Amino acid sequence: MGENVNMNLPMVDNILAQGDSLRAVVAHQYGAGRQALEHAAQLLRSSKQIVLSGMGASHNVCIPLSNLLAEQGILAPVIETAELLYFQRQMLSPDSTLVLVSRSGESVEATKVLNVARERGANVIGVVNTPTSTIASQATQAIYIESPPDHMAAIQTYGGSIAVLLLLGAAVAYGLDSGIRSDLERTADAISRWSSEWLRFSGSWPGFFAGNTPMYVLSRGASLTSAFTGALLLQEVVKIPAIGMSAAQFRHGPVEVVDEQFHAIVFGTQPKTAELDRTLAERLEDMGAHVRSIGPDWSASKVVSLCAWPEDIPERCVPLIDVVPMQIAAYETARWRGLTIGELKFATPVTLSERDFAVQQQTAQA
Repeated sequence: MGENVNMNLPMVDNILAQGDSLRAVVAHQYGAGRQALEHAAQLLRSSKQIVLSGMGASHNVCIPLSNLLAEQGILAPVIETAELLYFQRQMLSPDSTLVLVSRSGESVEATKVLNVARERGANVIGVVNTPTSTIASQATQAIYIESPPDHMAAIQTYGGSIAVLLLLGAAVAYGLDSGIRSDLERTADAISRWSSEWLRFSGSWPGFFAGNTPMYVLSRGASLTSAFTGALLLQEVVKIPAIGMSAAQFRHGPVEVVDEQFHAIVFGTQPKTAELDRTLAERLEDMGAHVRSIGPDWSASKVVSLCAWPEDIPERCVPLIDVVPMQIAAYETARWRGLTIGELKFATPVTLSERDFAVQQQTAQA
């Protein structure tokens, strides 16, 4: 869910402001926030076990950090906070550090697992966008994202969370002065330019998302966060069924659902697997499916690209930009359908109950 909600700015403004908000987040982390980052990195380096956790979009943003650390031989699994709370709490010990992401700092599972971690003697690095929150005040070390708030759906705070976690990973693996700042700033510039370009040419996109046929969103590597979050945006904003999934996992059985009604977005943004992803998209087209692609080098493919793609995006920063077309697609499709963007039927902006949805919570308060 989107947290730190700002009802005054529409979703499209949040999308177009991402370049500026990312630059502001990076500037803070190299200014007033640097000491917190460095201390958090020290905690991770001294830990025998690292666990990354969040719910919803805050879960997804942990994936690029997990991949970055894995490239350095550091195991840091991403575990959904509710699963950690009820089934995997043995992962939390005096030798472990939990990186707990909750932009509001108040999500119900996150505050509960914080208490469990403290009881079990684990260090907790809280990544939050609300300095006065429960997690900010009770974590071993809080890292403030310092992102502008969003209009319901997590847009600026989502990118800000990824950037902060990439900076944390860089601080652990090779230092904050290793060039990652310039990579993030270059990516912010590309987002500022291309988000407006994509919005300008997105008028034809809603037709592809018409109907209530489930939309599969397929990717690999660090860009799994974009597939999962893209599907989440279609669910939250457009109210259509959507499934975010590993492109490789899709081949192991789920491909059996393909027919002439099947719709999919295939990301080819990870260089290591781009050729495999292009091949998958083409095979799906051959099977009669409706497919759109996101990423570079699709010009020779028969698969239609959802949008043009910028050159020279630093590989570790790709998840910051390849989600943007999905954000725009969700916004435009909701607008095309006449939906009130940001209006929630059952969920709440910050999930504070493990049992009730918005209707029950409102009834209980009446």
